[in-house]
Amino acid sequence: MKKFFVTFALIATVVLTSTARAAEFEMVEYSAQVKLQWLSAAGIPEAQKFLKLIDRPVFFHADNLDDFERIQLTNSLYQELNFAAAMDYVREKNYRNVFDLACSLSPRAMILGDEGRRVIVGELNTVCLLGDWCVYEFGKRSKQTVSYDAFWLQDAVGMMESANKFNGEICIIEQGVSIYLADDIRSQMFDNIHSVLKKHGGCLITSDFCQKKYFTDVATALYGAAAAPTLYAETKAMYEKVYGDKIDDNALQDEQEAIEYLKAHGLRAEKIPLFRTLPKLYINSKLTPEQIQRVNELSVITYLWVITAI
Repeated sequence: MKKFFVTFALIATVVLTSTARAAEFEMVEYSAQVKLQWLSAAGIPEAQKFLKLIDRPVFFHADNLDDFERIQLTNSLYQELNFAAAMDYVREKNYRNVFDLACSLSPRAMILGDEGRRVIVGELNTVCLLGDWCVYEFGKRSKQTVSYDAFWLQDAVGMMESANKFNGEICIIEQGVSIYLADDIRSQMFDNIHSVLKKHGGCLITSDFCQKKYFTDVATALYGAAAAPTLYAETKAMYEKVYGDKIDDNALQDEQEAIEYLKAHGLRAEKIPLFRTLPKLYINSKLTPEQIQRVNELSVITYLWVITAI
């Protein structure tokens, strides 16, 4: 598998400036691609366009996962539920400012941007270079409303400088990231989020604090309780391969522990259902009527946490 895009001369130049930057590019861009792969497989047009624009071979396929079809459908459903639930909340509360953190290339940003919302995607430099290029290629209203800012999650100055570009309250979206972070980085990230919300108002929405149960419930809805642990274990192993490190998937998965953790960072949480009405998912075209019914039952469960500053 090629390590770099031969067609992206500018990106290649930036990436090759140092060994450290090359390593960052590989890890971050591959992890961004995996999420795009699942969203694209779900049938989301914006994700499919992103994947086509970056023009890489798919990262995981039937040749390198024993149970590929089941793991692909499970991950695609899980990612689309998160993808759609965040947009549903933004629209319901009519947030005009959206801060999408560590969300890879964020096809969601294109959709919300085309609705006239100001969206800033906070990512590492390598993903931002790809993102800025892709925004231009989308060629819609999002060119004026969506931008990418490069900063690390633990960078208090960078995150606040980016947040200061908004006018009004902010809806921060962060999903599927915090359990992968080292304790000190996660702690700094939530301190930074608290500072942003304290200054600008608004909220953070995430499903990270019930991610393990949430994913397992999704797998159960598709394939039954007996298959769910295997699908979870294979997915965890997949992401450990992408990140090149072991994942502590029990971090902050106890509800009371998570609430106390947030409180220590000046934050409080309210749990709400994923959706207020039954979602219309692209992936439904790939599901049986029985699977759709079980997925609809998941949509009213309080997997989504709305977090505000105390």
